[in-house]
Amino acid sequence: MSSRPRLLRLFLIFVTVLSAWLSFAKLHLSNDLTDLFPNRGMATMLTRYLRAFGGGDLAVVLVRGSDAAEVEAAAKDVAANLKTKPTVIRVLDEAPPLKSIDPTLAWAYAGPRAQQKLAEALTPQGMRERLAETRDLLLAPGSAQAEEWLARDPLRLSAIPWESRTELAAGVNASSGGMFVADEGRARLVVAQPKGSAFDSDDAAAFMDDANAAMDAARASHPSVTTAITGGHAIARATASLLQRDMILSGTLSTVFASLMFFLTFRRGRALIAVLPPLGLGTLWTSGIAAFFPGGLSAIATAFAAVVIGVGVDTGVHVYAALLDGRRRGLDPEEAARFARAQTWKPTLLAAVAAGFAFLSLGLSELTAVRQLGLLCGAGEVLTAVGILLVTPSIGALLEKKDPPKPPSPRWISLVEHLTATRARALGVLAVALVPVALLFVIGWPEPSDTLVAIRPRALVPLQVQHQIYEIFGSKEGQWLVVTADANRDRAMARADQVAEELDRLTENGTIEGYDSLTSFAPSVDLQRERLKARDALDLPKKRDDLVRALVETGFDPDACAPGIDAFSHPSEETHAVDPSGPLAWLVSRHVAVDHGDTLVVSYVRPAGDPKKDAAAMQAIAAADAGTVVTGYQALEIALRASLAHDLPIVGGIALLLAIVTLRTILKRGTDVALSLATILIEVAAVALLMRLMHVRWHVYDALVLPVLIGITMDESMFLLHAARSGQKEGESLDRTISRALREQGALVISTGLTTAAGFGALLVCKFEGLFDLGAVGALGSALGLLSALLVVPAGLRAMEKSSS
Repeated sequence: MSSRPRLLRLFLIFVTVLSAWLSFAKLHLSNDLTDLFPNRGMATMLTRYLRAFGGGDLAVVLVRGSDAAEVEAAAKDVAANLKTKPTVIRVLDEAPPLKSIDPTLAWAYAGPRAQQKLAEALTPQGMRERLAETRDLLLAPGSAQAEEWLARDPLRLSAIPWESRTELAAGVNASSGGMFVADEGRARLVVAQPKGSAFDSDDAAAFMDDANAAMDAARASHPSVTTAITGGHAIARATASLLQRDMILSGTLSTVFASLMFFLTFRRGRALIAVLPPLGLGTLWTSGIAAFFPGGLSAIATAFAAVVIGVGVDTGVHVYAALLDGRRRGLDPEEAARFARAQTWKPTLLAAVAAGFAFLSLGLSELTAVRQLGLLCGAGEVLTAVGILLVTPSIGALLEKKDPPKPPSPRWISLVEHLTATRARALGVLAVALVPVALLFVIGWPEPSDTLVAIRPRALVPLQVQHQIYEIFGSKEGQWLVVTADANRDRAMARADQVAEELDRLTENGTIEGYDSLTSFAPSVDLQRERLKARDALDLPKKRDDLVRALVETGFDPDACAPGIDAFSHPSEETHAVDPSGPLAWLVSRHVAVDHGDTLVVSYVRPAGDPKKDAAAMQAIAAADAGTVVTGYQALEIALRASLAHDLPIVGGIALLLAIVTLRTILKRGTDVALSLATILIEVAAVALLMRLMHVRWHVYDALVLPVLIGITMDESMFLLHAARSGQKEGESLDRTISRALREQGALVISTGLTTAAGFGALLVCKFEGLFDLGAVGALGSALGLLSALLVVPAGLRAMEKSSS
């Protein structure tokens, strides 16, 4: 028999060392926010898009200042500095110059709007107008470099497809000169293509180190200029830093707050020595489990440390109280340790298992991040309880050699006893307690709020920079992602071309505000040929004489423009396939990627924001290609609300069933189970009501805490009822029963309730809004659950006793 404790100690040492190694060597935070997305509807395509494109997203540096010349110089310095960095593939501080092409090939790159302009340019009046503009260009200073081009293309047909503003990601616009400039030159953009994936923390960190060095050097030379960066790598790095900060700070505060509550309960600093080590062990073991998540620990799941610490202290409160009770009964320290284990192992373990399974019910959620949180908190709840039951009594036996202190007798107990001293008062307390239920029935459940705030933290500087760019460069947030997916790359490109053609028409008639597609710069070969057929229908050779006549009428020498005239005689049939590694590689990487064997081609669309126009645009896109999906963060919002409607009843039902089974096992009586469930009902109703009144955001990431609270906060009512019924077995009066239950368990129940609230409350320091909201609901629920148990249990006992007599 003596070998069993030794083997158990060796096993615990092995598990602890392994968990420590996993936690420090293998555990990492995921900066992939798609773990927060549901796998349903259009959100599925958004997830595919982000995983395919997000890792290779372009980085955009915003350069601003009060002096346009200084801003231009600083932007050039940033671009030059970035070009020297090993983590940068290429840099653009202006829209890429388009190669000079045969003017008769302009049709190959012209969408419906540009084709109409080309046709108008070939009319006699159109020719004269464009030649007049060409003459003005030649008379302008510095025009010598354009003479050769204008001789080959006097009508400037090759410029027509790009005469409108060039859009980058549906809203970042290049001026007609090709520069990404706004605010009269006081704002410029430098676009870089980083190496590696934004989802790889090492790649993101390496690029950001280089980018920051490049911006720092530019600011040193131009102190009046500011620089800021956004893009996938910047967002990923900022997200990882934010989550690391939130996890460390909330975990630390949870430990401090829980320790403070524990100290105020026992008024003995030595008690912390008995509880904190096993609590730390349980949390460490849980961290070891977290290291096995292949994609890393998701944003919402980082809350596990604060929650596990806050909830885990509950077991320590009851175990240490039992140890002191054993000492008060005259038991020596070792006997008191055994007594504490014998008295508490069943109720505390059952409560921990019930709470653990309540957390584990989150594993049925559609969201990966929520499933992670449920698994870790569920495992942590049980592991900390096991650690405390194994270790705390033994440490306590070493610490409690002297006479134990008297049990605490808080003054509030007398107030509760007074409020529930008679049946009339007890019924009054119950009536007041049921007010939140009645009010909630009248005004309704909280309305789902803006979920995107919870997963796109406003504290992330790169997201703030992104918003500034949208404002400065004349765009807005909320763009659509129009994604075409196909197992065949050429077919995907051809289908996306058809969609882009429709987007061009929608822009012309005002149904959408604008779009950015690969087709605008590099249409597929098939589409080029189709467009050249439209050119041939105009019969360019017959337009040759019209061109010569227009040249003479506007004062040009036809002989000087012979190359352009001859091009009309023999229109080119040449087509060009885009080179993925050529000068437009950065553009291709923004529009084409591969996901699980499918080629994804995306166009970025700025919708009008008018419901009728937006609906018409979606119908037109579907008509152009039925398999193309319109997605974006607006689709994510819809999917997240659907996930909330799906997950809440399932998680709530399972948590309620587990609570009933646990309560029935401990309390035996059906009336006691009903009374305990009544405290939970009042708690949940009060939380929902206060969320409406306090405007706490209601979304899938915090709403699922409510059913979990069923398993967590039932402890308070369960221990009060268990203590009360034990007194009745000894023949005590009801008054004595309620008083003894409150005096034996009241202080402990307050301690467990407040430590749980402290664990959730520590999340209120988080800058990640989803964690903040989760903490707010959890802390509110824990505090209200405690208040409900302290009032409803004694009032209910009084009311039931009177009614049955």
